[in-house]
Amino acid sequence: MKKIISLMCLSIFVNSCAWLDESEHQKIIGQYEIGWNDLESNRAITKKIENSESSYNIIIDSYVFAVGHNESFIVAKQHQSFNEETNYYLIDIEKNKEDNSKGIYGPLNQVEFEKMKTKFNIKSLKFDLIFADKPNK
Repeated sequence: MKKIISLMCLSIFVNSCAWLDESEHQKIIGQYEIGWNDLESNRAITKKIENSESSYNIIIDSYVFAVGHNESFIVAKQHQSFNEETNYYLIDIEKNKEDNSKGIYGPLNQVEFEKMKTKFNIKSLKFDLIFADKPNK
């Protein structure tokens, strides 16, 4: 009996180590956040799921290393894990409000991104949340 209780306690301790996981999250605007869980290389842009305490949809997958925004748009720079090329994204907040698959422009190269900024009259929108170009973990 003592052995069974000891094994149960050990099992509970080993399986409850989720509190050791690191994470970092920062609000961008409205329901949008930039953050990561477990590894910094998982940094992504997410949007809170309505009527949920802690569930989010991934809007732009990792690794996002720069973000800017105004009331209408979010811009982001991303490196996908399999290459060093920089991808650019533009999120139209109003179009993305009801459907997470709408209002996302990208991945774009820098020339395409600058054209989209001109088209949407947000040429002056700058990246104001800057993270390491390459993640530490």
